[in-house]
Amino acid sequence: MRLLLGLVTAVAIGTVLVAPVVLRNAPGNSACAKTLTFQAVEYTARTVPATAFVQSIAIGVAVASGCGSTPANVDVRSVTGIRSTLAIAVPTDQTSVYVRRGACAGVTGARLLPCLRKS
Repeated sequence: MRLLLGLVTAVAIGTVLVAPVVLRNAPGNSACAKTLTFQAVEYTARTVPATAFVQSIAIGVAVASGCGSTPANVDVRSVTGIRSTLAIAVPTDQTSVYVRRGACAGVTGARLLPCLRKS
């Protein structure tokens, strides 16, 4: 009987400890967004095809955070043809452009980069 009670307790504790990690990393969790803070401006990651943009000149260091990760310093680069006040990139993330909050709001996919270029 004690063994059964111990097993049930272990499963309950394991479930409580693992559930937040599983829920936070679920593929459909749209509340999670990687962000960068660069020169006191917040940028949010927006997915684009890796071949759709070219990273250009190194422009400084930003603080990366979001999605349960610990804030960390990352190098940032400008994006060719787009002002760095609108969007920046991270050399280790080839499928995201980090866009200033409010810039090209509601524009996604293939229309995002042209929107940023003409803004």
